[in-house]
Amino acid sequence: MTGSPPEGRIGPGVIGRRLVQFFLDEMLVFVPMLLLAVLVVVLFRPSGLVALVTFLKVVLITMMALDFLGLWFVTTWWPYRHGGQTPAMRWLRLRVVMLDGSHPPFRLFFVRQLLMLVDGFAWGIAGVVVMLCTRRRQRFGDVVARTVVVRVPKRAKSADEAAFPGPDGYLGAVAGPELALGRADVRLDGGQRHHE
Repeated sequence: MTGSPPEGRIGPGVIGRRLVQFFLDEMLVFVPMLLLAVLVVVLFRPSGLVALVTFLKVVLITMMALDFLGLWFVTTWWPYRHGGQTPAMRWLRLRVVMLDGSHPPFRLFFVRQLLMLVDGFAWGIAGVVVMLCTRRRQRFGDVVARTVVVRVPKRAKSADEAAFPGPDGYLGAVAGPELALGRADVRLDGGQRHHE
């Protein structure tokens, strides 16, 4: 199943939506973890300074581990099971698809998330720079996984319809095979792009 994306669906505006989406997905995981940590500290605070410091270290490490697992769940498993969309992607009408327009397998969602180690370097500036330099606004994880984030069209009547293909298999704004990664896609020298 292939098709070409509607004009302007993979443009600079997608970068802003992706940044907001990442922030919302992180807050969706972090805020409940923070509230849980505060509740645990308030309810089970030990007496004595040494015991309190040790207790706070354990709570902090546990919170960080749960945040990591929660973020992995929201950014890897959830989009695999929900049409290529995290909860925030669904709210912002974004979707992850393969370059041929198909739904990515789980391993590619895993690769994308694993490469957030690279894209998240320098507080995410590395990922933004890579998105600005690629034709389809892909971060490094997308380039390696051969995926692209596209906007879901407004024509969908409901949020459920936007997240799943219709009876004819139409996924909305999907990338076509003509969007395959070429040598001119990544422009780091500031020069002109030359396409055939």
